Amino acid sequence: MKRRVMVALLVCALGVSLGLSGCGGGGSVQGSAVPVPGTDLPPPSPALDTGGSKTPSSSRFVSVAPATSDAAKYAISLAIQYDLGTVVTSSSDSASFSDDKGNPVVVTPTAYAFAVRGWLRYPVAAATADARTDRYPVVLFLHGNHEPTDPSYQGYDYLARDLAQQGYVVLSLDAGKISGVGMGDMSSQTRAQLLLGTLDRMRQIDANGGPGVLSALRGKLDFDRVGIMGHSRGGQGVSYAIKYNLTRKGVSVEELMRAIVAKPSDFSDYPDLVAAVGDGSKINNDGFTAAITKYNIFFAAGAETAPPYNIRAGIMVGTTDSNQNVGVSNVPLAVLVPSCDGDVSMLSGAQAFDRNRIGTQYDAAPRFQVVVNGANHNYFNTVWVKDDMATNPVLNANFKSYCSVRDGGPRLSADDQRRAGTFLINSFMRYFVGSETKFADYWNGLAQLPSAACPAGSSVCDERALLTIQKPASDSKMLQRFQDMNAWSSNLLGGAFFVTGFDQMAACAIPYSPRPWFFPLCMPDTPAEFTMQDHLDPAGRAPAGGGYLSVADALRLTWTQPNAKISTDLKGVSAAAYDSLTFRVAVVRPMGQEVVVTLTDTKGKSASLNASDFSDALYLAPKPKGDGRPLVDDPQDEPFSSKGAPAQLLNMVSLPFAAFKGVDKSSLAKVEFALPKASGSIVFTDLEFQNFGRPQ
Repeated sequence: MKRRVMVALLVCALGVSLGLSGCGGGGSVQGSAVPVPGTDLPPPSPALDTGGSKTPSSSRFVSVAPATSDAAKYAISLAIQYDLGTVVTSSSDSASFSDDKGNPVVVTPTAYAFAVRGWLRYPVAAATADARTDRYPVVLFLHGNHEPTDPSYQGYDYLARDLAQQGYVVLSLDAGKISGVGMGDMSSQTRAQLLLGTLDRMRQIDANGGPGVLSALRGKLDFDRVGIMGHSRGGQGVSYAIKYNLTRKGVSVEELMRAIVAKPSDFSDYPDLVAAVGDGSKINNDGFTAAITKYNIFFAAGAETAPPYNIRAGIMVGTTDSNQNVGVSNVPLAVLVPSCDGDVSMLSGAQAFDRNRIGTQYDAAPRFQVVVNGANHNYFNTVWVKDDMATNPVLNANFKSYCSVRDGGPRLSADDQRRAGTFLINSFMRYFVGSETKFADYWNGLAQLPSAACPAGSSVCDERALLTIQKPASDSKMLQRFQDMNAWSSNLLGGAFFVTGFDQMAACAIPYSPRPWFFPLCMPDTPAEFTMQDHLDPAGRAPAGGGYLSVADALRLTWTQPNAKISTDLKGVSAAAYDSLTFRVAVVRPMGQEVVVTLTDTKGKSASLNASDFSDALYLAPKPKGDGRPLVDDPQDEPFSSKGAPAQLLNMVSLPFAAFKGVDKSSLAKVEFALPKASGSIVFTDLEFQNFGRPQ
C-alpha cells in the first residue's frame, strides 16, 4: 500500500509542470507543433449554392440547402503536425462484448499509453468583415481501426480545411497505435479517452500556451462549442466520449504498472518506463518519475476530476457498435450509414441509432440517421484508398454483387462520396456547434441537398441521403411503438390498432446486450424474409452484408394480395402543436413499395397522400421516383429484388399536415396505411407527430 500511495503522489506531484489530467495540474503544454510543408490551400473556389427561395409548407421541401463551400471567412494555417505528450488509457471492462460480426469476445481490461498527436488547422486571419476573431469553436475528428503505420488522421483534411475557413479550430487525431494493440480495442473506450485527453491538452493550451505555433491559440478556443466526429471504431469512441464527458473513466498508476508487467511489448515506445517497472516486484520510483517526465505522460482523467465540455454535436460515420452502447444522450447525434459498407457490413450505425434514438423526457437533443446510398466504408477518408466492397473476401455474394462498381449500380465514386460527406458532416457541425442557422432547414428535413453534395454532373440527388429525424419529447408525440406486447392491439393513446390483409406478422423488441443484435425477440417468430440466414458469410457463421439490419422495436409484415392495411384510432387527439406526421418504414421485398396514407378527422373529412411523393425511402436503390418506381422494380434491379441483396433499413417518411387538405389536425380520428402492391414485405414503426419548424 505504501508503494502504491507513494507512486501516485509522485505522479501527481508533477501536475504543475506537466498538467496531468486528474491531478489538478496546470502550466503550459510541452510537446511540438510544426507546420507541414505543402499543405497550404489552392486559391478558393467560387462560392456555391446559397440556398433557394421558400416554397409552400405543403411541399416536401421548402428550400435548397446552402453548400458548406461558401466563400472563406478566414485565411487558415498550414496543417500543423502536433505532439502533445502521451495519455494513459484503458480498454472497456464490458462483460457483454462482441466482435464486428456479433460473436462474443472475452476481454481482459488493461491500460495502454498512446501519443496525443495528429494534424490541426486553425484560422489565422479574418478575410471578411463579419468574421469573429475572439474565440473559435473546436472540432475533433477520430479515425478507426486501420493499418497502424498508415497516416489515417490525414484523411479528413478535406473536411478540416473547409471548416477552418469558416472559423473552426479542427484537430484530426492520430489513433494508429490503438490499431496495433489489444485487437485494436474493439470497445473503443481508449479512443474516447484519447478524444477527451486531447481536449484536456487543448484546454491547457488555451489557458497557458503551448508548443510552437500553437501558442497562437492561447485564449482563442471556445470549449462551450465543441463537436466530435468518429469514423468506424472512431464512431464508437464518439459514443463513449459523449457518455464519459460528464463522468470520466480514468486510469490509475497501478493499472498502468500492472499492464506493463503483463505485456511490456505494448509499451515498447517507452523503454525507460518498462525498465522502471520491471517485473513489478520492486518499482524504481525515481526511474518511474523520470520516465513520466521524459515521455510527457498524463493519465485519462478520472470521475469527478475534470469539468465537462459542452459537446454540441456528435457524428458517427460507418461506426462499429461492438458493445451495443446505450445511453448516448443530451448531445445532438448524427449516424451516417454507408449502404455499401464492405467493412462494417452489418451497418452497426443503424443499430446504434435505433438503441439511442429516443431519449428520456428531459433529453432535449435530436437524433439523426443518414443512410448514404451507395457509399462504402473507406472513401470518407482520403488515405483509405482501397474499395472495401471489392477487397473483403467474407462478404455475402449477393450483397457484394449488388454493391459492385457496375453500370446502373448504386455505388458512389470516391470523389462523389466525399462531396456528400463534406456537406453532411460539416453542415451538421456548423449548425449544431456553430449555430449557423442557414443549415437548419436541411437538418429539419425541409431542404433539398445542394448540388455540391451530389455526384458530379447531378443537381438533385436526395435519394443519395435518406434522413431520419427523431426530435426530443418537447417537439414530438409518439403514437405507436412495438416495445410492449400490447402494441398489437392498441397505440400509445389507448386507441385500437388494426392490421388486415397480411399473411405473416411479428412484433419485435430491441435486442439489448448480451443478446446478439441479429436475434431479436419477436412474437410470433419473425417471417423468413427478415432473418439473416441468406445473408451470412461463405462459412455460414455471421452476417456479412445485405438483409434487414435495423433493430428498432417494429412490426414485420408480409402479404400476397394488394391493399393490405395498417390503421389506428387516434381518439380525437390534437396535432396542433406539430407540423408533420412521420413514420419509419423498411422495404424488405422486393425493391420498392408504395404506402398510401389516409388521415381522417373527427368530422369525417379525409385526405390521402402517396408516401413516395415525400420520401425516397420507398425504393431500395438510390433512384428517384419515376419510370414506375417505386411500384415497379427497375429491370437493372430485378436480379437482386428477391434475394434481399441490398441492405434494408428503417427510414423516416415525413408528411406535412398542410398536405392533408381539408383535414382538421386539431381533432384527428384515425390514420391508415395501405399497401397497393400485390405482394411484399415491410417493417413499420415510430408513428408520431413531430415539429420541424415548417413555415405556416
